[in-house]
Amino acid sequence: MSCIMLKIAGMKRKSLVIFLFCSLTVNILYCQAPPVSFPRIVDDFVAGYRALDIPWVDFDYKNYLNGISSKAEIEKREAFFLQYQIKLDVIDTGKLSPADKMTFEHLRYQIALQLERCDLEKKIRAADAVTIPEDGLSRAPEGKALYRFYIRQSTGVDITPDEIYRYGMSEIAKIHGKMNEIQERAGFKNDSVGWSKYLNNSNFFITDRDSVVAGYERIKKQVLAHLGAMFEQTAAEVPDIGFMTWPDAGPYTPPGRYLSAGDNAYGKAVYQYNFYGNRHNRRAMDWLFIHEAIPGHHFHRSVREKITQDALADLWFPGGTVEGWATYAEYFGEEMGLYRDDWAWLGKWEWDLVRSARIVISVGIHDR
Repeated sequence: MSCIMLKIAGMKRKSLVIFLFCSLTVNILYCQAPPVSFPRIVDDFVAGYRALDIPWVDFDYKNYLNGISSKAEIEKREAFFLQYQIKLDVIDTGKLSPADKMTFEHLRYQIALQLERCDLEKKIRAADAVTIPEDGLSRAPEGKALYRFYIRQSTGVDITPDEIYRYGMSEIAKIHGKMNEIQERAGFKNDSVGWSKYLNNSNFFITDRDSVVAGYERIKKQVLAHLGAMFEQTAAEVPDIGFMTWPDAGPYTPPGRYLSAGDNAYGKAVYQYNFYGNRHNRRAMDWLFIHEAIPGHHFHRSVREKITQDALADLWFPGGTVEGWATYAEYFGEEMGLYRDDWAWLGKWEWDLVRSARIVISVGIHDR
């Protein structure tokens, strides 16, 4: 009798276990919160990111090092990014739309970059004393690592300082070759002194403001006439841009800059040209218009403003894509009816030389 009772009790316990297991399964299947959609994750991320009030990455390394947050604040940011990294890891990207896939990759890249920044700033904070050198990052705490972070932040490319240095040197060699060909055609082979004097001849400089503006208007008309053959946008779709002198320009001010309609008080987009010393270098006009106006910065901005941006677009400034596009677009000059003589090409090579030299100098100062 006791054996029978024990057997029945065992069966009851077994049934109870089965009942509890089934109940738990039903609860898991039907009672848990539904998975959060990817667009909702993005919206929550944007709200959380803004609430953290994370400082922009200042490319003046002294300001950046002086402005690094407390350890507690860095760890708070780090926890936030790790939380969203985990959320992204479980998303089935195969079910995302093409636009959401692009946003997913954008977010994953930025989270990884922000976590790298947190790790770097914690190491800098851990240093006994943060001495900020005057002569470059190479002597700062974690300076070389910070320089590599700057490279990734500004370019979006995982490239080493040595690779950048070699690229800069190769560009300098290429540009010297192009400039030497023009120098030789102009009759100054092996005469650098005479060539330098010739390039400072008054014939290369426009000394009347109205003439400078008229020159840029002619270039604009030429470029717009070729725009429709190269891009989806027509000339009529590009907002107008005006030309004016750059106030307070000095001897070391760049030859020109672009200001969007929202970045100035003139009511429209403008290109400001350097008129220091009451003269403007005509050799620079073709490439400068392309870089600063069309199809460079002005055109780029007008296109971006007409397309739908994802929620992440305003969180970070894509400096590499903005300046990279404008520099790349300079090579469209011939196709757009410009660069019709050696002097227009020389103007481009002269500024390309400045940019390439800056690359080499930057690596020398901050990494070597």
